[in-house]
Amino acid sequence: MKLFTHTPTARRQWTLSAFTLVEMMFSVGIYTILFVGALIAVQIFALRVYTLAATKLVATSSSRQALNQIRDDIRQGKLLQVGISDNSGNFTPYSGTAVAQGNALEVFQTTNQGPPYSLYYLQTNSPGGVSSNNLLWVYVTTNSTTTANLCTYITNLDIFAAESWDNWPTNTMTVTPITNSIVNNQIYSVKFDFYQWEYPIAVISTNSAPNAYDYYQLRTRVCRRALN
Repeated sequence: MKLFTHTPTARRQWTLSAFTLVEMMFSVGIYTILFVGALIAVQIFALRVYTLAATKLVATSSSRQALNQIRDDIRQGKLLQVGISDNSGNFTPYSGTAVAQGNALEVFQTTNQGPPYSLYYLQTNSPGGVSSNNLLWVYVTTNSTTTANLCTYITNLDIFAAESWDNWPTNTMTVTPITNSIVNNQIYSVKFDFYQWEYPIAVISTNSAPNAYDYYQLRTRVCRRALN
């Protein structure tokens, strides 16, 4: 007697599937396009960041060199005068009752107002097609005169200022005008305001002029060394 009937089992059939050569080539092509697009986007972003920083770094480097040179001259100077200069370097020293302020600084190495001396002044015209607003340095000796361009793109006219600090070193310092340039309580401030193109070759204005500018400022204050 059969207790269990024989139940036939169905044979499992495995169906194997794979990409065809055309499908694989199509997929590789899509991924290649996406990868190249992402690489180009990263490159464009990196170039944009570099362009944003390049002009600022160039101007900052030259202006810091100018600040260092002016700082050293002020510390070593015996007689200093803040005033106004025209584009030809004709200097007029400050005179008045307010705080001395102007676009030029004259630094004498002796107290007799004779050579050798240095003159720093802002030139606002464009001689020979050179960009405007250049900070020029003129060094005069008994035998020669040397002129150099320290930095460009300066927009402010109040570059130099001279102040006398009273009540030093108490906590209630007051700033008073300089009445005697041969004293030891003088503070000379130097300030550079800059504007430069963020995109030097970009034209985004309606009059086809590049106007993507970046603004920033460098400033310092320097004390002259004691004369005695």
